[in-house]
Amino acid sequence: MRTARAHAPATHFLGVRLTSEEESLLERFQTHRNLANRSEAIRELVRQGAEESAPSGVELPATLRAELEEMVEDGYARDIESAVALAVTLGIRELALTHAEHVPALRDRARSAHERREGRRRAAREGRGLLRR
Repeated sequence: MRTARAHAPATHFLGVRLTSEEESLLERFQTHRNLANRSEAIRELVRQGAEESAPSGVELPATLRAELEEMVEDGYARDIESAVALAVTLGIRELALTHAEHVPALRDRARSAHERREGRRRAAREGRGLLRR
């Protein structure tokens, strides 16, 4: 009896010997996933393994990775993931400090620039009004 094929034709045959326990686990997996046959079950397992082993997150530039590795070597972080978390935390803290210190000054500059523009507009309107008289 022929069974349903995968989306792409299979080109390689792999003979795998399984223990009785592994075979029963495969059968349970096949039944649980409602797969047509053992080959489909094995293909599904391979796909899941590939998804789990795929690198998660972003690829870091070499210079940034070197800085993070240096943080680990110097004992500031346990591993690369901890170093990234530390860098992000410190970056956010610095951003918050910068925001708290500089934003009021930026707002004051924006207000004064707005007031200057408004003053120029008012003066231009008054000047046009006087010229029309």
